[in-house]
Amino acid sequence: MIFLSILGPMIIMGVICVIGYILAKTNEITDEAKNLLISIMLNVAIPCIILDSAFNTNVGNELISQLTIIFIFSIIISLLGLVLGFIFARMFNYSSSNARKIAFIAGLGNTGFIGIPLCAALFGPTGALFAAAFDTGLGIVLFTVAIAIIQKDYKFSLASLKQLINPPTISIVLALFVIIFEIQLPELFIQLNGMLASLATPLGMLYIGILIQVMLKKRGAMSISQLTLPLLLKLIFFPALTIVLVSLTNFSVLMKQVIIIQAAMPTMAIAPILLARYAQDEEIGVIAAVFSTICAILTVPFIVFLGSKFF
Repeated sequence: MIFLSILGPMIIMGVICVIGYILAKTNEITDEAKNLLISIMLNVAIPCIILDSAFNTNVGNELISQLTIIFIFSIIISLLGLVLGFIFARMFNYSSSNARKIAFIAGLGNTGFIGIPLCAALFGPTGALFAAAFDTGLGIVLFTVAIAIIQKDYKFSLASLKQLINPPTISIVLALFVIIFEIQLPELFIQLNGMLASLATPLGMLYIGILIQVMLKKRGAMSISQLTLPLLLKLIFFPALTIVLVSLTNFSVLMKQVIIIQAAMPTMAIAPILLARYAQDEEIGVIAAVFSTICAILTVPFIVFLGSKFF
């Protein structure tokens, strides 16, 4: 039953990806257009999902405690993913430079673009908040440790920390403020926020569909066979490891389900942008994001089904 409940949303997301591919195939999609989609997702849709969750969630000290636990757990899992990704890559004779990229695309998932909307659809407002807490923890690792790993000559600066101050992070702070102080906002504002939140899933999947067309158009030298290891790590090994870890805790069932789903997310959609900027290698990010998202349509339901057998 749980397999079917998550398979439906994943199939819908896959269909939207196909629509995005068709649009990119029949229209010229510029870099500016792609950046606009990312901007709307990160600056409008995702923050609105987080706020919408706060408006529709019961207040309680237990909720704050659970969000904190998921946030910390996310940081631990993300760091573990990066470390193990690098170790496995070196074991399979990847160069040090490529091993760092493998760790990046295998260790961190698309917990924002796909994870938050998916958890919102499956578990409602509380699930979305839990997913947002996980995404925040991953974001901290992304813009500190992960960015450092993929750069050859990394030098710490306050500029890298400034990237942590972004709309999704700010929206989480505002959401906690609303929850703790039980702030009642005008119904008109809540409706507007809900409409904007509904943009998240379709825009995110349209962007992935566009990336598919970009990948096929470039037909670069990077072979999918070179990404077999990171995709297996990202979609199977790390989620399975997460299942084992959460099974050893006394977390609530909902917390465990959200953590497992977030750990099973495919390579992040902004990986091509970050790899192009910091490692001068956009191609590996595009291929990893596209193929992992396609495979995730089946692997995510399987991982969730597997996790359900442990608790």
